[in-house]
Amino acid sequence: MAGYTKEFLVDAFCSKSKFYKVDDTFIRKLANEHYDKVGKDKFRISCALDAAAIKEFKATGYCNL
Repeated sequence: MAGYTKEFLVDAFCSKSKFYKVDDTFIRKLANEHYDKVGKDKFRISCALDAAAIKEFKATGYCNL
């Protein structure tokens, strides 16, 4: 697994809200709290940030899941 930072993973997760054109302020707060509670690996699993989603986020700036 690549060494993704907390900020990168939270950004990737929150980018999903851009697809729906909603403000991600509250989502970002919850995502940060969730990451702190469960850690990187469980965060990636629970937020559906698999290799394909990470690749898509890197390529397009958002995850369309």
